[in-house]
Amino acid sequence: MSQLNDRATTVLTSLKDLESDRWLRVSIWLGLGSFLVSLISYNFVDIDLWHQMALMRESLSAGHLLRADPYAYTPTIRPWIDHEWGAGAVAYFTTLWFGARVLILLKFALALGTVAVSVKCARLRATDSSLVGVCALLATFLSYLGFFAAVRAQAYSFFLTALLLLFLEQDRKGSRAWIAAWLVLFPVWVNLHGGFVVAIGLIVLHILDEFIHSRPIRHLLVLFVTNTCEIFLNPYRMDYFSYLKRALVMVRPYSPEWRPVWDLGPAVTIAFIAAVIIAVYAVASAGVRRASGMLVLAATVLEGAMHRKLLPLFAVAWLCYIPSLLETTRLGDWVIQFTRRRVRFMRLAWTALACIGLVAALRQKPWELSVPQPIYPVGPVEYLARHQFQGNLMVPFRLGAYVSWKLFPAVKVSLDSRYEEVYSNEVVGSIFRFYDAVPEWRQVLDRYSTDAVLLPADAAIASKMLESGWNGVYLDQQFQLYLRPGRSVPFEDKRSSSFIGQFP
Repeated sequence: MSQLNDRATTVLTSLKDLESDRWLRVSIWLGLGSFLVSLISYNFVDIDLWHQMALMRESLSAGHLLRADPYAYTPTIRPWIDHEWGAGAVAYFTTLWFGARVLILLKFALALGTVAVSVKCARLRATDSSLVGVCALLATFLSYLGFFAAVRAQAYSFFLTALLLLFLEQDRKGSRAWIAAWLVLFPVWVNLHGGFVVAIGLIVLHILDEFIHSRPIRHLLVLFVTNTCEIFLNPYRMDYFSYLKRALVMVRPYSPEWRPVWDLGPAVTIAFIAAVIIAVYAVASAGVRRASGMLVLAATVLEGAMHRKLLPLFAVAWLCYIPSLLETTRLGDWVIQFTRRRVRFMRLAWTALACIGLVAALRQKPWELSVPQPIYPVGPVEYLARHQFQGNLMVPFRLGAYVSWKLFPAVKVSLDSRYEEVYSNEVVGSIFRFYDAVPEWRQVLDRYSTDAVLLPADAAIASKMLESGWNGVYLDQQFQLYLRPGRSVPFEDKRSSSFIGQFP
């Protein structure tokens, strides 16, 4: 009888432990999700979304996908290959059919989905959920800038990268069922965003990793060849490869996103260095032979360090691979044992994080989609529209797409954020030099038949324009407008006004 009572007690204790673990896992995922949402809850429209949607608008009007740029008055590259045309189509039609707020839902779905799939990959490697949760906090902080605006085309690439790493982990375990799904998803990625080249690179690295570990690779070689052929499933056909050749090797000195990770400031830099140190420690402790996926991780470390835009790729790979290796170390074991000894405390801590994150998110009004000035020149654009201005407007790199969406075809721009797609380095460099007020700024102003100039008030050229002979016609707290001599529009001083734009 006593033995039966002991067994019943043991079963009840196990059930209580299981229930405790279940609630701990729930609190971990709620805390993690709330933390991510709090980081990305301010929803401003991505600067690239305007030209992506403009392409769809003008292409529908023309009856075909445009391959020559209609928006710029400066020299442009032909043919125009828009590697984000699919993302623009999604944004344009979902906004048209369901309203602008659907972009907010899409943004949160991609962000949460990326972290969730990465966690799934880590868990597939038989990693304790409490350790995965702790690691996911660091990975989430390193990745959130990839989902900050609504909605970035890169977000599709980050999500699909996480999904591919999950599939490749299933492949390591002998499953081949994922291949059919991937063959369908890959051409979709090809048309959503040019980041699909990441998939080709990851598959190559996976093949090398599997070869090193003496595992079958024939099916992966077939997959690589098939995916390469699927690149042709795009509306530009062979011309797409010419674009890729240029885009993959070009230097982008004028695009802040392609600067090194330390350009993001000390907090992100320290987090990145910490993640790298933890990765080195985990790999060294587990041994290189046991550390599958390290070729992928090493590649993303280099890319994330050199180009802050690609930092989320490192965060995804780090979260997929490092927790399982960390579990075999003293540090990982300490985290797991501490959690098991302090289950109630950890549940409370994760729940508190979930509540704090929720409050922080609600304070940022995550249901609103914002078009704020000074991110966009809302006031100057309203002024030009009100006075029915027509002509060529010189604009900085970040502002051109917004102007085109709002004022085309009456107004053409000097530059926008379609850097490698449309503009040569010579054109981009000359516009940047103008706004930096280099000695030859007057020649730049005259070179491209400019009719008006939009200036950020803090641009170096702002003080020089007063001596240019051009007419200042508009002024607010963030922007100024000048017209070429001979063109007259009434002057407006809006320095006491604030502006919020409308989407779309």
